[in-house]
Amino acid sequence: MIFKDITWLDSASIEAIEQQLPETVSRRPLTRGLRRSALMVSAHRVKHLNKLDVLAADMAVINLEDGVAPQEKPRARALAALFTAHAREAKTELIVRVNPLGEGGEEDIRLINRAMPDAIRIPKVRTAEEVEQACRLVDPAIRIHLSVETNEALKKLADLRVEERVDTVYLGILDLCADLGLPQSVITPGNPTVSYLLSRFLVDALTAGFHPVSFVHQEYKDLEIFEKWCLLERSMGFSSKGCISPGQVELANRVFAPRPEEIARAITIVRCFEEAAKKGNTGFVHEQYGFIDEPVYRGALAVLAAAGQE
Repeated sequence: MIFKDITWLDSASIEAIEQQLPETVSRRPLTRGLRRSALMVSAHRVKHLNKLDVLAADMAVINLEDGVAPQEKPRARALAALFTAHAREAKTELIVRVNPLGEGGEEDIRLINRAMPDAIRIPKVRTAEEVEQACRLVDPAIRIHLSVETNEALKKLADLRVEERVDTVYLGILDLCADLGLPQSVITPGNPTVSYLLSRFLVDALTAGFHPVSFVHQEYKDLEIFEKWCLLERSMGFSSKGCISPGQVELANRVFAPRPEEIARAITIVRCFEEAAKKGNTGFVHEQYGFIDEPVYRGALAVLAAAGQE
C-alpha cells in the first residue's frame, strides 16, 4: 500500500490534498517488459488508488474521465496526482487518463505533470493538431497515450504519431461504434464488422509505430466471454488488453503471456542466425524450425522483446 493511513483523505479539502504533493518527483526508470493488461483504476476511489504499488496489472490507467461525476472531477484530479506522485516504487506502468482537451483536460494535465506518471492518456482525439496541443501541455519527460474512439482518429491513425513519445493507442470500441453509427450488438467475438475494426486498428497502429491496446470488455463478471476475446485477439496479433477487474487482469496476463515454446524457439533462431551470419550465411535450414533467414530472425527478436528478454 502507498499510504498506511488514508482516513485523513475522507475530510481533506482539495487544497490540502494538493499541498501533500512533493516539490519534485524523481522518476523511476521505466523498464517496459510485458504489457499484457491495462487496468482501469477510478481516480475518485481512494482505496483502489492506494493499491497502485501492489497491482498485478502490467499497466494501471488512473481514470479521470468516464465514471467520475463532473462535481467529483476536481477532487479526483488531486487524488490522482497525490497517489501517482507517491507510487514511485510501483512495478506497474502508471498512466493517467485525463478528460478531453477543452473539457477539463488542460487543467488535469497541469496538475498531473507535477506527479510525473509514466504517461498521460488523452481521450477522444480526432486530429494531429489536438495531439500536438497535448504535446505542448504534457511535460516532455512524460509519454503520451491516445484513445482511439472516433472515426477521424481511426481513419488517420498514422497522422497522430506526431512525436516519438506518443507511442501507445487504446481502442475505445463503444465510443467508436457510436461515432460510426454502428449498433453495440456487433461487439461479439467473431462478428465480421468488429473483427474488421480490430484488424484495422491493430495493423494501422503497428504500421505507425504505436503499441495497440485492445478494448475494455464492460461485462466484468462474464469472464468466459472475456477469455474468448483475449484468445481471439491474441490469435490476431494483439499483446495487450484493457481490463476493469482483477479477474480480467489475471486472465489477460495468462492469455497474453509468451508461451515457453515460443520463447525457446525464438532463442534458438536468434542464436543460430547470429552464428551463421558471422560466417556470411543469412539463409539456412534448421533441423527443427525449417528455413531461417533475416525476416524469421527479426520475428524471433520481436518475440523476445515482447517477453522482456531482449
